[in-house]
Amino acid sequence: MILESKIRKIMKITIGIPTNRGVKAKTTLSLLEMRSKDDFHFVVATEGYTISENRAYIATQALKNNSDYLLFVDDDMVFPPDTLERLLDHQKDVIGVASNSRMLPLKTTVQLLDGTVPVEFPKELLEVKQVGTGIMLIKMEVFEKIDKPYFNTKSHENGFTLMGEDAWFCEKAREKGFKIWCDGTLAVKHIGDFLY
Repeated sequence: MILESKIRKIMKITIGIPTNRGVKAKTTLSLLEMRSKDDFHFVVATEGYTISENRAYIATQALKNNSDYLLFVDDDMVFPPDTLERLLDHQKDVIGVASNSRMLPLKTTVQLLDGTVPVEFPKELLEVKQVGTGIMLIKMEVFEKIDKPYFNTKSHENGFTLMGEDAWFCEKAREKGFKIWCDGTLAVKHIGDFLY
């Protein structure tokens, strides 16, 4: 019996880490343990005044590098070694994971198509309205089709944030016809006072 194997070309992937406070040790360990046969190009953005600036800088560097994909990994995430491979296997233009915000009570960084934010995301692959960029894989052609700025925020007149840079990006991608996906099967954690 011959086993069929998944054979795909080696991809050029930019791993972008936005940080103004330093990368957590457990995040570094997750990056070091990441399994993939792909060609990695690491960009650690430390100079931007905002997270939006850091993400835009990383996306620009990935475009200059002629990468196939950009994998965002925030400086406070913990993830399984096969995360990149599993996200690539879905062959989606934009796909993230169901992580929790660093707050109690726990709530995911995902908004479903109906606009609700689930307390616990289903353990499956779903199309969603938006997903956090804490760990997000983006095909580079998305950046070639959406307008700049790729990442920004919307604020209330009092200064409160109404929309973060990740929701901004998802909204812009959806406006250009891209679907946003979330893989709820990956056990990803957000580092805070404990693992959210």
